Amino acid sequence: MHLVARSPQQPAPASSPYEAFVGVPLSVVFADGDDIAAARDGRASIPLAPPFHVSDEDAYLVLPEDIGAEIVDILRDGDADLLAEAMRDGLLVLGTIEREGRRVALGVDACVRPEDALASELPYAETLPLLDAESALEMLNELHHVQVTMGSALVDEEGLGEMLSSANYVGASWTPGEEGPRRGATAEPTHVWSRQLPDGRIGIELALFAEYEELVALIRPAALRAPRR
Repeated sequence: MHLVARSPQQPAPASSPYEAFVGVPLSVVFADGDDIAAARDGRASIPLAPPFHVSDEDAYLVLPEDIGAEIVDILRDGDADLLAEAMRDGLLVLGTIEREGRRVALGVDACVRPEDALASELPYAETLPLLDAESALEMLNELHHVQVTMGSALVDEEGLGEMLSSANYVGASWTPGEEGPRRGATAEPTHVWSRQLPDGRIGIELALFAEYEELVALIRPAALRAPRR
């Protein structure tokens, strides 16, 4: 199994169910794989497994419980096959978390499979000029929609270098350092899946931020385009 390789060339239609998830912080939650499949088939709610994290945007990435927080290890280890499975078996959901007695469930208003969203003609939340590594680093980290934790950032120099030099990169994009404003104890590494597109851009397909036990994902948060000569 391989990560989705189809390249977006035209923006998705305005009515696309996928656009609502682009660049939106997605709280990562976990559920039984059968319950996720039932929601794809039209069931109105998904029983969740702990830990529960409520999204400010009512937007979620639901992953199978047997993957769970190991999604961090999958990205850290650069395991493209397991990442593809997570995108195939997970679900992007617009909805709200509700407690029903001892049962905590995610009510589903709309949902799409991550694999399908990433195989569509889905735009990136931002396309930035790649003038040089230093300016690209600054622009990426200053994007409003990537400010999803108190202690971490999207990219550092090493992570950006990996993305710029790899046709398909899965791994750490930012790691806490001993110096700088984001050296706090709550900071955890940021991980991404990025790829080089046929038109020369570098597209960030997925970014995963971590703070304490909470995971927040972004779908297609940004792309970098080299200036025309």
